[in-house]
Amino acid sequence: MPDVKYALGAEMINSVQGYVRMPLLYKHWYVAGTVDEFGREPTARTLLEHSIVFYRTEAGELTALQNRCLHRSFPLSEARKDGDNLVCRYHGARYSPEGKLLTIPCQKATPDRALRKYPVLEKGPFVFIWMGEGEPELAKLDLLSYLEDPSFRKVHGNLEIEGSYLLMQENLNDQSHFAFLHQDSFGVEEEFAETPVKIVKSGDRVASLRSESNTQIVLAGLIPGNFRANLAGKNLVRWDESYSISPGVFLTHLWTFIDDETEITPETMQVYIVHYLTPVAKNSCLYWWSVAINYGQDDDAFFEGLPIFLNKGFREDVWACSLMQGLLDQDKTAFKELNISGDNAGLYFRKIMLDWAKSEYRN
Repeated sequence: MPDVKYALGAEMINSVQGYVRMPLLYKHWYVAGTVDEFGREPTARTLLEHSIVFYRTEAGELTALQNRCLHRSFPLSEARKDGDNLVCRYHGARYSPEGKLLTIPCQKATPDRALRKYPVLEKGPFVFIWMGEGEPELAKLDLLSYLEDPSFRKVHGNLEIEGSYLLMQENLNDQSHFAFLHQDSFGVEEEFAETPVKIVKSGDRVASLRSESNTQIVLAGLIPGNFRANLAGKNLVRWDESYSISPGVFLTHLWTFIDDETEITPETMQVYIVHYLTPVAKNSCLYWWSVAINYGQDDDAFFEGLPIFLNKGFREDVWACSLMQGLLDQDKTAFKELNISGDNAGLYFRKIMLDWAKSEYRN
């Protein structure tokens, strides 16, 4: 059990040092990997300090089980398969895809024991896993319904962060860093940091809303080249709203109004950029991202080059978070952090994380 008393104190709200030491939150969906990563052969992955083995049955159903034999903690990711069952290579204990202990070769009686089984859900290119106890909450995943919407063309990628997933959450909630960290990759000018951003906190959501009315800047964004002819002579206004769906999912929704448009419809130009952060431990995490666009979908060259372009910028985020984690772990200098106005969304999100942590650990 983590040091909950320390982690849920005022220091968590007031400093990054306290924030990244808060306990891991399990009662949420996290991405475990991509659909094509998991096949018939057992695959191990450590998520939120839990070792989990994934494999598919002969029918193709994905199962996720505790990755340690109940007998002597031998990893079942090294097991052999017997049909859909796993057979431990150490002493032959056999487990069903539900995790039930079926037989132990050296004795007739089999204890009524089972491995923990984790609920998983395949959605678009990703496998989501529910790490908490009790029934999974499905409502928040409905916000990612576009992942399975054929009217959007999607690309995705993955990186790893040698730093807390909460450092990346704070980075994503902070839009002002674009003007400085991403000048060389995304070509964002310093003036971007001066664009007004409306921060709205409602329940467990902190949304950052901003607009861009300079048509030339909008055209320089995520618009395939062969689609730009459709926009010639048009007045464009791009809006974007960004918020954390959960501790491990951050979503940005962009939409562009053409001329007199004022309402989002299925025909509106839309982009979804989502970051999926899954802790391995408190100071390291797995990181996936996806982008979905509902226009210009026949521009293959644009969509093939998009992951290269995005990874260049996202690696800068990874680099920054890893550097900050190194100082947080190693530097013992007495230090009082400075908060600035650009931190507002991140500070609001710290309070939401604190509420989620209190709910999970004080019930």
